[in-house]
Amino acid sequence: MRISQEISTVLGLCIILSSMVASAADFTLGIYGNANLDDTIDDKDMAYVKEVIKGTKAPTNLADANHDGKINDLDEIQIEQIINGTEKEITVIDSANRTVTVMLPVKRIAVGGMEDAVAIRILGAMDRVVAVSEYLLTLDYDRAFFPELQELPSIGSEIDCEAVLAVKPDLLLKYSAKKVEEKNLPGVVILNLDMYRARNTINEMKILGYVLGAEERVQEYIDFCEPIFKEIKEKTAVLPSDKKARVYVEAQGDYVTHTKMGASGYQIELAGGQNIAADMIGGATGWLEVDPEWILTENPDIIVKMAGWNRDNTTAGYETDDFTSMKALRDYILNRPELAKVKAVENGNVEILAYDITYNPDYVISVAYLAKLFYPELFRDLDPVAIHQEYLDKFHKSLGWDVGKHGTFVYPPIAN
Repeated sequence: MRISQEISTVLGLCIILSSMVASAADFTLGIYGNANLDDTIDDKDMAYVKEVIKGTKAPTNLADANHDGKINDLDEIQIEQIINGTEKEITVIDSANRTVTVMLPVKRIAVGGMEDAVAIRILGAMDRVVAVSEYLLTLDYDRAFFPELQELPSIGSEIDCEAVLAVKPDLLLKYSAKKVEEKNLPGVVILNLDMYRARNTINEMKILGYVLGAEERVQEYIDFCEPIFKEIKEKTAVLPSDKKARVYVEAQGDYVTHTKMGASGYQIELAGGQNIAADMIGGATGWLEVDPEWILTENPDIIVKMAGWNRDNTTAGYETDDFTSMKALRDYILNRPELAKVKAVENGNVEILAYDITYNPDYVISVAYLAKLFYPELFRDLDPVAIHQEYLDKFHKSLGWDVGKHGTFVYPPIAN
């Protein structure tokens, strides 16, 4: 493994070209070999590197496909191998902005969190998982969703390096908030892919797809999600601003909300809503505390409160079939005296949404539910329950889950 936080000066300066070169992409795929800085690696990158070598194109940081500090014929060979799926290693930029080289193929994976476990199942690589976070083995919602992992060894809740080394993984996959000293895991590649902030999820999923040799599977995932996002965007884009749902989203704790960078802030945007805290300045993960008076002043049309994962002492999602906890949480918000004059409370537009379908790569499900909640007339023909079921059947088929019979994902439940 090679890890570098710095690139050569000439190449590093060229990252600013990304907005010009990759104007058609929603993001720049963080893999060395993506020379033209779009959202994939293909023949266009080969052509771009040829132009760089000839001196007719400016170098970009990702044009150095083999990450050796030079752009030459070896980079063309590496890009060709990535395209053909014959590369022996691949260098990526992870969620902690670390440059990481992974030796391929990856055969043994230790998983440090639920979000990454979801991604691995979507990509069809659960048979490579050799150990998992303690949370995946002890928390009710994780146990319900990952029955196939329950007999695997634990690597602890905060990553026990000795436990990781004991299972001899090629790769430790985790989210960046869990800190691990690389020197304590010799021979193990550490890759941070958060998978809980929807704004970055497609990029992270594509990176993992290349790392695991599952590019076709990740494209199936994208092909499922994008038409749903497109339909919602097209239908809500024509709405005048005063007709768009103004939304206050509340995470764990009273009056903790998310900006546009928060874990659920982007879902509000994708569903066509206006997050009233979108442009505020929050913490590193996009959360901030607000005053009830501010909410009263903003007067949102809808309040969305997150539930489950034992946060705010609630159960929701795949761990239960009982709506009692979600109902109690909704009643609690409706009865907050300081919110009595807020439009959403006066009109009873308080919705409870499960974390299970929001804070991981399955977030497309939450977007479908939210669009229906925000604009029931506009999306009269949108059936989020059917979308949810189709998604599970396609990407989590081993669960055999029947959404119509099990789970509590939105309260009040949606009647199509």
